[in-house]
Amino acid sequence: MLLGIFLVALLPRLYSAQTVGWHWYGQGSFTPINFDEANTCRMWLKAAREYSPLVGAQTVSINTILGHPPPANAEGNYNVAKAYCLSGPHMLVARSFSAFLGAATVVLTCLIAFTLSPHTPRVAWTAGLLLALSGFHATQSHMATVDVAMTFYIYLFILSAMLAVSNRKALPMMLCLLLMLPAIFAKKVWPFPLLALLAFLPASTWRSFLGNMSNKHFAGVVGAALIMAAFAFNTGFQSLGWYPLLGLFYLAVPWRKIPLCTAPLYLAIPWVAWGIAQTDIAFLKSFTTGYLNGKFGSGFGAIGWNKLDRNLLNLPVLLIVGLGLPAALLIPRGVVQMIRDQRNVRLWLCLLPILAWTAYMLLIAPKTTYRHYLPLIPATALLAAQGYWSLKWAHNKLLLAAFFLWPALLLIDFELDFHQDTRRQAVHWYQQHAGAKVFHTFYASPPPFHRPSPVLFKEEYAMGDASVLRQGDYLVLSENWYETAQAQELNGFRVTNLERLVKTTPERAALYRQILAGRHPDLTLVQDYTVSNFMPELVLHKVYYGTFQKFVGDLKIYRISK
Repeated sequence: MLLGIFLVALLPRLYSAQTVGWHWYGQGSFTPINFDEANTCRMWLKAAREYSPLVGAQTVSINTILGHPPPANAEGNYNVAKAYCLSGPHMLVARSFSAFLGAATVVLTCLIAFTLSPHTPRVAWTAGLLLALSGFHATQSHMATVDVAMTFYIYLFILSAMLAVSNRKALPMMLCLLLMLPAIFAKKVWPFPLLALLAFLPASTWRSFLGNMSNKHFAGVVGAALIMAAFAFNTGFQSLGWYPLLGLFYLAVPWRKIPLCTAPLYLAIPWVAWGIAQTDIAFLKSFTTGYLNGKFGSGFGAIGWNKLDRNLLNLPVLLIVGLGLPAALLIPRGVVQMIRDQRNVRLWLCLLPILAWTAYMLLIAPKTTYRHYLPLIPATALLAAQGYWSLKWAHNKLLLAAFFLWPALLLIDFELDFHQDTRRQAVHWYQQHAGAKVFHTFYASPPPFHRPSPVLFKEEYAMGDASVLRQGDYLVLSENWYETAQAQELNGFRVTNLERLVKTTPERAALYRQILAGRHPDLTLVQDYTVSNFMPELVLHKVYYGTFQKFVGDLKIYRISK
């Protein structure tokens, strides 16, 4: 059964990993889908920054064993390293490696479910199959980024922690500590796995910290601390300077129930939040508040107060699209089942890293790119499975079939986005317009055979008298770039204030809105390649938030007036 569910997960992931992007512009050509693909390879070759080299070290080693080592001068050489990392042989290995780890994560999810509920194997098979059929997890698994690998290492560590907490012997404990390292370093530094170690604390230690607090009191304190952090790490709140309001956290602490020796810890929490909000340390700033300015104009901190409603909306949207509406609706029932499971409290505590990441993405995260939510999908698939089998009519065969048919159709819809990529559809247009001078935005990825070579568009070309723009014949806009002017997962749904848009400037956002509305005097829409979906989750997302696949989007081609 585990082998079977592994293959169900692997086949669509591996097929897309080895076909998407290949041969678009001629036999043997390769076009990367996600511009972050293989960055971990370049980091390993010391030709990139801000990425973990762990996965790159593995893919480069496998590629070397297969007879394709990096050039001798690749280390530290950006152009050579990039050419090698994005070459066909390495990308085939890197994507296949990602697909394999994605399928292996499905097996880990089954094993974790077995550990929690050994007498109800149907929960494990349901959780595994839900993850195997997750279109979001599947499509991330056929891209050579670190997100799927990070998710695999996190759940491998969580499983090892569960085994260690169940069997307090030296070998399981040592294995758990060893597997914690890739979980932390697979993507930059991800400290949340350390929270799983709380499951090993004796009850006396917990009691000395919590005192006589009930579970409800403790949940209230944690919730109050998170809400306080959500405000403290918000640039809108910081601009007002209302830091004394952070002291309202103290009202949530049941002071008479906590030990006197731990009172200073609770007293320090608002002060620590204030201190982090004041610091300009890059690591803390980028993971809490975000900067007001960035290399694309505004930084992630520019969203201001809109950050609160954006984050609160993004999490349920991601879970609905990631698992399918029926499974997502059952997650709350799964949470209830988890709370009721008093026999396995320590095992559930091993999942604290995922709970902490959920709270972080819900209230604090300045950057909310969808793939950053990927570690939540296996755990929520497990909760959805728990929720499904708590239904009194769960054994109904028609209901069970429909429950799995829905995510299967959603998986097909997800995959069709990649196999019918609009950039691939546009090849014929380029062939028909050979000799035309073309401007293009990022992510439009024009074919290399087009002559004269397309020129990267700068928004300034179309501003003012647009004299530079009128030197060309056509402008190709990619949704993945102009979406910065629209409602999407980084901007949220309140985008009337151009000052609060992320990764753009008010002038650029206004320009793209003008172009998309057909009001630019020098541009006329002549061709529109559109991503089409049939499942309601993706259709509704496109209507209100744009195409869900942020590296596969609409292409709009405009004729430039002379």
